[in-house]
Amino acid sequence: MFNVLISLAKDGTSNGTSLVSQGTSNRDTLIMTVYKQYRTRQRILEPYRRLKNALKHLQEEYYESKENNLFMRYARLQHMIREVIMLEKQYWQLIEIPQMEVHETPNAYVQRIMILLDEKGSQPVKSGGIASLLSATMNITDKTKDQGLYDTIRSKSTDELKKECDRLYTELYKLIRKYLGLKEEVKKLADSYSDSRFYPIMPRYPLLKTMIKRVLRAPAFAEICHEVNE
Repeated sequence: MFNVLISLAKDGTSNGTSLVSQGTSNRDTLIMTVYKQYRTRQRILEPYRRLKNALKHLQEEYYESKENNLFMRYARLQHMIREVIMLEKQYWQLIEIPQMEVHETPNAYVQRIMILLDEKGSQPVKSGGIASLLSATMNITDKTKDQGLYDTIRSKSTDELKKECDRLYTELYKLIRKYLGLKEEVKKLADSYSDSRFYPIMPRYPLLKTMIKRVLRAPAFAEICHEVNE
């Protein structure tokens, strides 16, 4: 069933324009679009929360470290930065999302990301043994959740679906933009930290403070700093 649904979704989004804005009467395509929007949101939320929580923890640790002496704080600054940039090294904890093209509308961009993540999520796992068994178990669980999500969406009226579709396009665009902004700040922090590795403590100590303050003052972090940890 899900292969048929995915096929419907790809047919409905291949032209790069909002289905709702076209005033479509194809309820099945509309249902599938909302379904794919929710699936995309779920896939982005987890890595987004990892980045957000890591940077908010960095903020808390930085302010608490002011009570330490210079040498203790220096060690603590190093540790807190390494905790954040670990996400950059452990690439499997994040997802790769391309930037928006100049010619793209927000809805077309979101649709491209929806298709991209759906294709990545449908790729088979090339592994054996326990890893393969765990993957199969997770797939069963995911399909059960997906079926429940699909049934919930299908129970909505067409007008409700159109409103939900428009709302989710806006929400996904904002979520993608925030995710990419945080990911870029972590990458900059990782590069700066790597460049400072061979400096002695005295010139490096203010550099570490500057790195952290630059992240905490960045517009991407300022936008999410008041969100709760998840």
